[in-house]
Amino acid sequence: MPLEDDVLKALAKGEINLDPFLAFFGENIEAQVSGQLAEIYVSGQAEMITWGKTQAGIPIAYEGPPVSQAVDWAAKRGARLVTEMDTTTKDRLARVIADGIQNKRGIPGLSREIRSTFADMSKFRSQLIARTETAEALSTASLDNMKGMGIDGKEWITAGDSDVTDECLANEGQGVIPRDEAFTSGVMAPPEHPNCRCTVSPARLPT
Repeated sequence: MPLEDDVLKALAKGEINLDPFLAFFGENIEAQVSGQLAEIYVSGQAEMITWGKTQAGIPIAYEGPPVSQAVDWAAKRGARLVTEMDTTTKDRLARVIADGIQNKRGIPGLSREIRSTFADMSKFRSQLIARTETAEALSTASLDNMKGMGIDGKEWITAGDSDVTDECLANEGQGVIPRDEAFTSGVMAPPEHPNCRCTVSPARLPT
């Protein structure tokens, strides 16, 4: 649509400033994202401590890093996520505004479209966290706890079905590797790609 294209071009040139509008939503969204990530990180700590007690003989007195570490990590990761999403958010919002103007929806109609768009974005963010960011948070917690528990190895575990990518299969095929070494795809732990369902498991290096 010509009008939509014009709006997007103006947005790219900085002639339309959506930052004040986005800032109204951004602080709340960032707080929600960070809070969810902190909870996921802590759950990852719990999983590692359970593994240590039952399989590695780690003393029960070990309780993992303080919760403040999870909160600090989650706050930084949440802020980065919101920043990375701003470009996409602005593009979608610009399209809604352009469409509303072209179809003469008026202020009330345009307001409804904007609210609907942001509600949809919130759903998208939730799905993103539930899939990709859960893997990121759990892997970070696992790697942090492996170091604290003195575990020297790790291995890549896939979902084991036909949807597993070649990169993830190659990582799994390496078996147990040193904890501080990258897998063959270049990452330290899952996720390898958006919606990655793989996990990283603590392991002892062969002696």
